[in-house]
This record gives sequence, C-alpha cells and structure tokens, in this order.
Amino acid sequence: MSSKDGMTTKEEAPSTRVVIGGVSTGQTSICNYNPLETIIPVQDGDFNLSSGDLEHLRSLDEALEGDQVEPAAKPLIQRVPSMLGENKDFKKYFKPRVIAIGPLHHDDPSLQAAEKLKLKLAAHFIKKHDVEKEILYNKIKMEIANLKKRYDPKELGRYCEDNEKLTWMFFLDGCAVLQAIYLRYAPDIHVEEDTPNELNIKNDLLTFLYLDLFLLENQLPYRVLELLTNSSNRGKMFKESIKMFIDDNVMTPAEMKKEQQRWEEEQKHGKLQQQQQGKHQKQQKQHQEQEPAHLLDCLRERLLVTKEEKRNPFQSCGCHRLFRYMVSYNQKRMRSHHSHTFRNVKELREAGIWLRPSETSCLTDISFNRICFVGKLRLPPITVDDSTGPKFMNLIAYEMCPDFENNFTVTSYICFLDSLIDEAEDVKDLRDAGILHNGLGSDEEVAKLFNKMNTDLVPSPSIYSEVKMQIQNHCRNMWITYAAQAYHTHFRSPWTFLAFVGAIAALFLSALQTYYTIHPK
Repeated sequence: MSSKDGMTTKEEAPSTRVVIGGVSTGQTSICNYNPLETIIPVQDGDFNLSSGDLEHLRSLDEALEGDQVEPAAKPLIQRVPSMLGENKDFKKYFKPRVIAIGPLHHDDPSLQAAEKLKLKLAAHFIKKHDVEKEILYNKIKMEIANLKKRYDPKELGRYCEDNEKLTWMFFLDGCAVLQAIYLRYAPDIHVEEDTPNELNIKNDLLTFLYLDLFLLENQLPYRVLELLTNSSNRGKMFKESIKMFIDDNVMTPAEMKKEQQRWEEEQKHGKLQQQQQGKHQKQQKQHQEQEPAHLLDCLRERLLVTKEEKRNPFQSCGCHRLFRYMVSYNQKRMRSHHSHTFRNVKELREAGIWLRPSETSCLTDISFNRICFVGKLRLPPITVDDSTGPKFMNLIAYEMCPDFENNFTVTSYICFLDSLIDEAEDVKDLRDAGILHNGLGSDEEVAKLFNKMNTDLVPSPSIYSEVKMQIQNHCRNMWITYAAQAYHTHFRSPWTFLAFVGAIAALFLSALQTYYTIHPK
C-alpha cells in the first residue's frame, strides 16, 4: 500500500494483476494469499483471485475428468446409498441375518458364529470338487490385486493392505457360497450325499443364508466363483446349481410347472439334448462377452431376460406395418396433450381393462392391447413372500449406486406395481388374475409392502411409458368408458348375463305377439 506521503512501503503484499481483454489496466490489487503474481485475462470487470480461489476453480475441471468412467467397468461392491440405508423402514433389508460374505460385514460381532458354518461348507466343497485346496487357494492369491479393485477402496478398511487375510476371506467365502447353493440346487437329482441334514444345517438357517446372498453389502465378486469352479469338470455342476438358484428366486410356481411340462414333452420327443447343447453354447458365448459383477447382478439380469418373440405372419404384411405407423403417430401426437394420470386395479376394471399374466417373469414383459371396448393388461407373474422386500430393495439400491449406469428397470417396475395397488382389494384382483401369488400373509400386508417400498423412488420416464399412454387413451375415450361400465355393472356374473338374455328374449316375444295380433293371417 502507498504511505501518506505517496511512497510505497517495502513490505508490499504479493498481488494479482488483472488484465481485461488482454490489456493491462495498470491497477494493482492486493492479495495476501498468493505468494506469486498471477495475471488472469478476463473480458469484463476487475477482481482479485487468490490461490485458494484458483484451486476451487480447478476442482471443476478435475470433476469433469473424474466423471469420465471407463464404459466397460463394472460397478464396485459398496454400501447402500444413504438415501435408502438411513431409512428406518429399510435398514433391516440391507443387513445380513446369518452370514457375512466379503469384507463389508466381516467384523460384525453378531455374525461371527457363522464362521464355523463357512468352514464346514468350504471343507465339503473341497471334498466334492476333487481338486487340491492349495491349487484353488493359489488361484485366488494370484488375482487378489484385481479382486480388490471390485470394491470401493474406502469400504475395504484395514483389509486394503492385508492381502493375506483378504485372500483367505475370498477363498473361504467363495467355497462356502458354492457349497451352500449346491446343497439345495444340485443339478443331479440322484445326489443324496451332503444333504443339509447330514451337515447338521437346519432348513430355516439355509433359507436365511440364501437371502443374505442377495444383499448389496454382502456380495462377493463373481470372478471368485469363476476361479473356484473352472478347475475341473465338476465345476459345471456348481455353475448349473447357481443358475437353478437364480431361477428359483425369479420363477413363480405356475411358470416352473410350465417349464417342467415343456421339459418332459421335449424329453419324450428326444429334442432335449440337442436344444440344451445349443442353449449351453449360446450361454457360453454370452458369458464370455460379459461376466456378471456378483450374484445380485445375476438376479437382476435374470429378471430382465426377454423371451424370443414368435413371428406372426400377419406382422410381416404391409397392412400391419401401416397400422403400427398410424398408432405410433397418434401416440406421439397425443403425448403432448396429457400426462399419465395412472389408476389402481379397481378403476382399471371399471374402465373395462382385464388383467392377465404374461408368459414370462421378465419385468419388461408388460403389454396392453384393446379389442372393441375391452382392454387387456398383461403383467409378469410375481410371488410375494418374506424375501420379496429384501430382494427388491437391494436391487433398487444396486440401481442407485452412482457408478452403475442402468435404466432403473427394477425401480420403475416397483413404482408401476405400486400405482396399481392401493388397497387389499387390488391385491385380491391380481391374485384372481393369476398375476400375484401371495405367500406373505393377508392381502393388506402385500399392499402395505409395495406402498412402503415405493417411498422416495423415482422411476425411469421412458420405461412402461407406451403402456401407460395406451391405458390412458383407453380410459379417456368416453364411449369405451360408458360401454365398459355398463358391461361391468350388468355382466359381472353369469346370472346377470342370463337375466339380460331373458329380458331381451321376453321383449322379442312380446313384440312378436303384438305384431301377429295386429296383423293376423
């Protein structure tokens, strides 16, 4: 600063000189934080920037650089996002009940009793696998550096630098998981050894253990299971048992019955072996292209598997393509005129919309079609029991992970189903239609479960948008609504239909009698 006599003091503070439009202003401003002079060209104004200010501004550029994640990178195994994890209604869905898998809950005192159970399961796995345990252990040890990268570094804690403990943990947990799944889902139906009773494992304990395998914070990299099962031909049995385990947590009893009937029919015709070989080769090719991140990821992928569309000869003709074009054009035009005000099952039935189960359990297998004034909404069948809440909430938490790029299909499905279910009567209608199988308890409990799970969830605006728009257009049509309400009121049972036919017949006979009375032959 200048002194009173116009002289500059010796201890002049370092300054930041601002250049406007590339020309110096000649003005010097004091900055007490930057040890060196910094010249910053700006277009308008005159201001001071300290080194701290510049550091903050540089953090914006660093944020952009850090946001460029490798597209092929798998999401890390991490904690449940705080938005869900801190919700008191959902906390119990994310904590293991029986067994800790991986490092995130390894030090939980309440789960230490399961360590002996894991040792017993792992020992039987080694015996069943018929491979030296040293060989299997060394496979995990050789890839421990890559396996550590599958976790959020902040969550590894004290195990981040302890490769020996982490290697043993992955080896023990991986063997235990594979053997636990194999106990109930052995692909060879004639296997009678190593049953849960012979291992002194109670059935209820095994059931809770299976539920713990689908918790986001209790996941093991799928690569660990691959390393443990790729050593011999017996590894194929364990891989097949994993597939059966995932299918059992997705397919409803009715769908499993259909699958069994199809399997028996194909076996009679001698086509099963050939189809299984082709299916196995196709699965191997898909597996080579993309390996799942963990078992929870396997469950999600299985829920999103689409069936092969059957080609209808009518679909290949020009009339059908013209019809589809007209429908799509009308939908685009109508999209801007109204939003989707969705309705529950009761209101849909009153609007003449019938509910039918889809052919598969795929969450995207939802469709709507209309014939005259009657609409049909097809929904994937679902079994609701004590495992439904934990499984779906962990899938939702998985979709909410910041490093997992996805379209929020599971989240959107729960929101869609919750929009249909308001009360117990809606659940009853879904049960009667063969869509929902209630293994939880009362219909009211099911309704409360879905209403609770939908708390603070944001669905994808694109998924199910076409179906929602078709339903909305159906309900907005006044003539269709009147016809549907009349049908729903007067023909909801066979007796009302017979009464209507009787009344029409009586009127016809009365008119006929009057005619012949006026015009006798």
